[in-house]
Amino acid sequence: METLKSERFVVIMVMLFMALFPAFAVKGLEDNPLLGAGGLYIEEYFGKKQEGGVEYKEMKIFNYEGLEMIQLRELADELDWTLIYEPAKREIRVRKGPISYSLSTNEDHFLPGGGDRVLLIKEGRTYLSLEGVRKLLEHLGEELVLTGLYTGQDLYKKGDNITAHLRLYNYTDEDIRLDFPSGQRYDLYLWQDQQEVWRWSEGKFFTMALIFKEIKAGESLAYDLDLDISLEPGEYILGGELATIPERIKLEEVTLRIVE
Repeated sequence: METLKSERFVVIMVMLFMALFPAFAVKGLEDNPLLGAGGLYIEEYFGKKQEGGVEYKEMKIFNYEGLEMIQLRELADELDWTLIYEPAKREIRVRKGPISYSLSTNEDHFLPGGGDRVLLIKEGRTYLSLEGVRKLLEHLGEELVLTGLYTGQDLYKKGDNITAHLRLYNYTDEDIRLDFPSGQRYDLYLWQDQQEVWRWSEGKFFTMALIFKEIKAGESLAYDLDLDISLEPGEYILGGELATIPERIKLEEVTLRIVE
């Protein structure tokens, strides 16, 4: 009987704490000097401002001689665009309903170098520079938050330094805010044979404080990290994420091959 009374007491105390927790949470946020005057409401803490109705798209970013590019076909498939090649004009027409935009495939536009050189055709695939992506989205009236992860190359020799590049581009007309529950802004991990063999954050400690990062319209967020790990020859999957709340933002995975 005494045990039953004790268990009831514990249940009642837990329920009481859960009922009072939102008030404690809001008070704690308001007192946090990192948040500025007035603090945040609890619903903002759980990510309503972060979501904002903006769609995040994971895409593979390619690094071509220092120029970041994405595959045009992948972008078109994600946004339900129609691509039409017009050989007489040597143009690729991108169409969204009644609106269209033409990309010249003249030789001057094949290679990067500034100006209008935003298009690359290689091994039968068409790549568009991220500046070209921005212009295309603007013309077609699209808004997009584009995320990606890439390395300088796909093939490395054992002992080579590997740098991962984590990216987020705000191609919208609105400022967006990313909320982080601690000082950790990102994470990286390696998989081999369907098992995780390395994680960047393992063994690290981070400041426990709510932090937010504002990305203004048209601006980007970039992190460049050395993997700082010696990998044996083989094939690995490199993945990454931004350590946001209420959910982490996953980044596109890439394949790495290590040889002797």
